[in-house]
Amino acid sequence: MTLRAALAAIAVASLAACAQHAALIPSLTSAPASVGSAPQTDIVPPNCKGQKTTRKYAELTVLLSSKGGKFCVPAYGGFGGEVRYPGANPQVKLTLVSSTKNYNHQPELGKGTAIFYLQLGISGGTTFGSKVRAGGGVTSKKILPGKPYTAYGQAVIFSFKVPFGPCYTVATKGPYGGVIGGVGTLLKGQSVPAKASGVIEIYAGKQTSTKC
Repeated sequence: MTLRAALAAIAVASLAACAQHAALIPSLTSAPASVGSAPQTDIVPPNCKGQKTTRKYAELTVLLSSKGGKFCVPAYGGFGGEVRYPGANPQVKLTLVSSTKNYNHQPELGKGTAIFYLQLGISGGTTFGSKVRAGGGVTSKKILPGKPYTAYGQAVIFSFKVPFGPCYTVATKGPYGGVIGGVGTLLKGQSVPAKASGVIEIYAGKQTSTKC
């Protein structure tokens, strides 16, 4: 249950790492690629409306609707995308922080070095619905379609660190490169008791037998 709550905090994306303001960060929706066209190396995911970008990370705060929907992943370092999520009751704010380097001492949950970090910070307690539309994901030309990727997560609730995952998925093809989908489904039916934070770290390769 605690693990579920943690996961919800993280996914709410996207993906939180401090029980207060630190962890922010999270899963995303890829736009359909043009028929017969391949991703261009000079095309990167667009910035989210209202995102703040620094030399180390990009940050965005969104309001999660009670009806569900999708939130934009702050574009940084060639990564971006959108994550679909189930309804959040009551509505809460989610702060997302994306980066490609571990600039603020995240836990390094997987084997090797993560290719993307999505910190999350949820403003208060909420419960997520049981339905979420398919689609969305983290996307980048650095993600190779057809290759497996593993997502690890850790949430911080009431100062307790709660791991969730890992799970793996095979990247699909999108207009900006590969797409790692299914992140938002982790929130289905989850309950977050209070303000929480967490982080989702994505690693290349299949590091678990559990599918996202």
